[in-house]
Amino acid sequence: MNELNDNSNTEPKSYISISEFENLYQMAESNPLIIVDAACRIIFSNSSFLKIFKYYHNHKFFDLNSEPDLRNMLLLLAGSNYNNMQFDLFYSPEHNLDYSDFSVQAERIFIRDIEYFVLVFKSLKEKNQLEGKINDLHNALEYGGVPVIITNAFGVVTYSTTSFEKILNKAIEIIYNQSVVDVLSFYLTNEEKKNLEEAISKVNIWTKIISCSDENGNTLYEELKLNPIFLEGNDNLNFILTANDITNYILKNLFIKKSERRLKSIINNISDLLFIFKKKEGQYLFENANENFCNIFSINKISALKKNLEEVLDGSLFNQIINEIRQFDFGNTSNVEFNFISPEKSQYSVKISLINDTLEKESIYIVAMQDITDQMLYQEQLKRAYEKENSLNKMKTAFLENMSHEIRTPFNAIVGYSEIIDEYLQHNEQEALVDLIGSFKDVLARVLNLFNNIVEVSQIYSGEVELDLVTLNCNEVLESIYGKKHAEAEKKNLNFILDTETIELSIKTDWIKFEKIVESLVDNAIKYTDEGSITLSSALKGEKVNIIIADTGKGIEEKDLKKLIEPFVQAEDAYIRSYEGAGLGLTIAYQLTRLMKGDFHIESEKNKGTKIILSFEKIEESS
Repeated sequence: MNELNDNSNTEPKSYISISEFENLYQMAESNPLIIVDAACRIIFSNSSFLKIFKYYHNHKFFDLNSEPDLRNMLLLLAGSNYNNMQFDLFYSPEHNLDYSDFSVQAERIFIRDIEYFVLVFKSLKEKNQLEGKINDLHNALEYGGVPVIITNAFGVVTYSTTSFEKILNKAIEIIYNQSVVDVLSFYLTNEEKKNLEEAISKVNIWTKIISCSDENGNTLYEELKLNPIFLEGNDNLNFILTANDITNYILKNLFIKKSERRLKSIINNISDLLFIFKKKEGQYLFENANENFCNIFSINKISALKKNLEEVLDGSLFNQIINEIRQFDFGNTSNVEFNFISPEKSQYSVKISLINDTLEKESIYIVAMQDITDQMLYQEQLKRAYEKENSLNKMKTAFLENMSHEIRTPFNAIVGYSEIIDEYLQHNEQEALVDLIGSFKDVLARVLNLFNNIVEVSQIYSGEVELDLVTLNCNEVLESIYGKKHAEAEKKNLNFILDTETIELSIKTDWIKFEKIVESLVDNAIKYTDEGSITLSSALKGEKVNIIIADTGKGIEEKDLKKLIEPFVQAEDAYIRSYEGAGLGLTIAYQLTRLMKGDFHIESEKNKGTKIILSFEKIEESS
């Protein structure tokens, strides 16, 4: 196997003298090494080389027959742009060497600007034995369940045992060739990530205790330790990360006051909020907590030690914990989980584990709290988006139901009228044709009004409505509408009453849109009132001007009032309603009133009538 390494962009190594090598390679345990010149004469050899090959200074080393020919391989390197190459070399048994198969590493160097070549020989047998040992070690780690991760000098993962993958809940495909900092990022704070990166760069030892869960959901504690190692015989640096299960040690020893300092170190390295209390002789006593918990809940850990838990914790948290741990009394669980909302509205996922110490006759409770405020906020946003989507779907359904009725009905009428007009024209019935054309125009006006309303609703909801605000006397608008609608009310035998204040009531609004609102509400009152009266009035209430449209019509049930301001909705189902209309009039009136800083209020009772009150700020006219 030949391998040329392209280091053409890197200058070959340069040395002052041969003596530099004597300090580096004369150790007996080093691999055989020689330096040869361009004529293939040996100018340096270490003791390992002399012991195996019996060649000395100024000997030509290429007399031994080998496959491939060693001289040709060296000439190949000399004539290339490469600085080094590696190949396997085989000697005949006739040479009586200790080993006949070698892996050779050849490198071009310069000593006092003269070109030389360094050859390092490694026994393939020893290499194979080493690989066998590595395989044995791998099998031992795997079958022994030892959690180990190996990284290169930069902290990039090159090896991981299956047991470590289970701890991290990550497959080797995700871990391999990734930075160990990224692999452990879920368990580290930003500061801890910086500490790990610094340990790798400075080749220091690093430790960290993490909490995780096994396949049954039980909390486990693992002590991670990163150690730098140098491979024997060279300067190659690696890191070994090991995980040691210390769950029993923490839960059975550290939490029972046998090592207060060690307990403090462990729990303060857990990023979640953590505190411990015990039940002894019927009392709940504060035992310990990490710094995160003390900072969040403003607790002085020293003064709180051994105090009744109720004196230390927020009242709502204390009460919820006491209620939840009653589940332990039934003996069916060793863990309790619930959510807690703090007075500051932060939300936490709380998990309580119980340890019974029969020797000391006390119960120890370990409480872990994880801040899930952002997660719950995200879920709330999803819920609102879902509700909005449902609302839009309902609006779409209502639109399709109403439009199928409101568009089909007039266009059916248009088709019918067209056929009748055609028949009248054939029989020259001019008088009947004139009456029919009037009805035809009414139908077209209804369709045009429908389309105008749809466009206006679309503009309102897209924020494209432009207002031309002026100061006007609302009584003038009411009187104008009364004059236009009086005949229509009389046609239905309704008593149409105008009752305005005797003084001018000035408001700031868009004249055209205000008139459209009031006229639309009066139209609705006439449409839905079969008998009785309709009152159009104005009144001054403090600093507010009220415009009231009241009728004695069929009215609306209270539960349906909110629906009336939604687009394309009527109080009755689209298929059984008694009146025409797409359900847009009240929506437009409500939205335009709000856009002009007015209030819109509906009062109604089924079969007794409806009252709509529009309120605007009164404007004082300057003299």
